[in-house]
Amino acid sequence: MEERRFGPRTGIPRILRLLDRYGLRGTFYVPGYTIVHHPEAIRSIRDAGHELGAHGNVHETLDTLDAAQEKRVLEDQLEIWQSQLSIRPTGYRSPSWELNVGTPMLLKQHGFTYDSSLMGDDIPYDLETPAGPLVEVPVQWLLDDAPFYRHVYGSSNGIADPDRVIRLWAQEFDGLVDENGCFVLTMHPWISGRAGRLRGLEQLIRHIRGTPGVWWATVGEIAEWAAAQRHGNPERE
Repeated sequence: MEERRFGPRTGIPRILRLLDRYGLRGTFYVPGYTIVHHPEAIRSIRDAGHELGAHGNVHETLDTLDAAQEKRVLEDQLEIWQSQLSIRPTGYRSPSWELNVGTPMLLKQHGFTYDSSLMGDDIPYDLETPAGPLVEVPVQWLLDDAPFYRHVYGSSNGIADPDRVIRLWAQEFDGLVDENGCFVLTMHPWISGRAGRLRGLEQLIRHIRGTPGVWWATVGEIAEWAAAQRHGNPERE
């Protein structure tokens, strides 16, 4: 728990300073537990103009919950968002990127416009539900900091150095540029908020800024763009 507290205590302020230095807006997916126990850190994200999205209550994985439990957890976290921040999030990322078959429908019923937990493409796509389509902004393990940086007992991979990780991420970014794809980087403040890793992230930002024609956006903005394409809005093409 103390390792995780590094995130709101130190990692978030560092990340916010870096994003502010480059004039960038990010998306932060926050568990209800974190909102309750670290409200000032979460308000600092909100007040800096970044997007906030739902991320479970205590990072419970949905594949361990039945339908009634999943619904209760979702409604409990929405109550925390409303009572603590006066926010109704429209974006969702599931803990550990686990979803149940009924999750997209449940999210749609509770007012979410997009999910960002699945890996079925490298551009946004729709998850069809009886209540209408839910935009999916896809992720991938290659662009998650945890497999590279997190210490896991018994792991033979060790902890990667930032130069190796940034090189991999830059190569994936360049490939997605060629494919007109969507580069969704997933970072945890308690992992990538460490000083040397944040310097690596700054290197990646500079690499991306040197590429013409790139749209920097929050995940919510990407989802909004994808929905506009579905409806044939020429202003968003």
